[in-house]
Amino acid sequence: MAQFDEELTANVLDEPESRPGGIPLYVWVIAAVILAIPVGLYWQEGAEHLSLLPKLIIRALSALAAPLVVLAILSAIVSNDIRGRQGARMMIYYLINTLVAMGFGLVLSNLIRPGVGAKLIDLANPPVPPPRKTVTDLLIELVPRSVGDAFAQNNLAQLVLLTLALAIGLVKIRNEQQARGETTYKAAVDLLNVGFDLLMRVLLWVVALVPLAVFGVVAASVGQKGGIQVFSSLIWLIVVVLIGLSCQILWYLVVMVIFGRMSPLKFLRGATDVMASTFSTSSTAATIPITLRALSKLGISRESSQLAACVGTNFNNDGTALYQATAVLFMAQALGFPLGPIDQVIIVLTTLVASVGAGGIPSGSFVTLPLIFAAVGLPPDKIPVLLTIDWFLDRCRTTSNVLGDMTVAVLLDQTTTPIKSTVVALDEAI
Repeated sequence: MAQFDEELTANVLDEPESRPGGIPLYVWVIAAVILAIPVGLYWQEGAEHLSLLPKLIIRALSALAAPLVVLAILSAIVSNDIRGRQGARMMIYYLINTLVAMGFGLVLSNLIRPGVGAKLIDLANPPVPPPRKTVTDLLIELVPRSVGDAFAQNNLAQLVLLTLALAIGLVKIRNEQQARGETTYKAAVDLLNVGFDLLMRVLLWVVALVPLAVFGVVAASVGQKGGIQVFSSLIWLIVVVLIGLSCQILWYLVVMVIFGRMSPLKFLRGATDVMASTFSTSSTAATIPITLRALSKLGISRESSQLAACVGTNFNNDGTALYQATAVLFMAQALGFPLGPIDQVIIVLTTLVASVGAGGIPSGSFVTLPLIFAAVGLPPDKIPVLLTIDWFLDRCRTTSNVLGDMTVAVLLDQTTTPIKSTVVALDEAI
């Protein structure tokens, strides 16, 4: 285990980080907010032109988001050899946790309605709500007219359908070649990984410009009459997300008692260092060695720990899914877009896929937001408003993600241990 932790730590340290000038990105974001407020107040007419900065950066993120999500999902599925009942159980646990998290986010957003009163609507050019979609429309839209059309429209449903078809085909080819002792498939896997790393590097350059987007959107919003109300509404968004994440953590503890057969206090004590590290680094990858050590101290087997904390990290993003679903409803309320039950089902499905694809992407929560906005017809140009608080909520939701990984590790170990005990007993009897 120690050797594995050292290798994993080395890999984490080699990952590129977006730290312009060697300073953490969130420090630049906070500085941008502090500087933008007086600029917007004293340069009201000219501050409106600064909105060009966030529009350009969001366009760049929108261009990168679709290929990044596709490559992230392909790389995660093809690179990880998840087989057997244990792997299937892990995916089911993650799916249930993510659906529960989005349920908390949507219910709280519909009850509290944090976006009402945000005044994001431009009265001179009010946004046009998208036409209502029927179930038939949704089914037809699953099949793209062409691969290029799916990318051009950032249609996440079509991209996922294509990605899953390619991933299943590649996994079949990989398994067949492994059975014959061939290694030709490794070239395709390496190409996917290199392609993902390449786009990740480009994304990091765009992410490094996020403070400029924050500066532009804050200055332009403050310069407008009543613009401060936008940020008072963001406080309600923070409240909704924090309540939702608290409910999600409570869900983990209930599951721990009923199915994991572990005391919640014991679990939280064991996860103290993990939570502190995750909140400070805002990275699940950087926390993996600490997570593995914490699970080891809790008596969880190495196999279950590595499967949930290492492989599962690509698929489990409960906190991210909760935040994205809440953010989309917040923006719809702020823009006066009524989202009905079908729209909210679309949000659940697209957020589920986007949160999986965002697993290996830095600041993936807002990188993939344009894809979710496009799915329900929301204009993505207002997303930079969320960046003013994203640096804080990113730490909170990442902490929830890691606690979800640890919960699944305990559940996997609990369901695997009786089987192992039975096998050992049979071997001894023979």
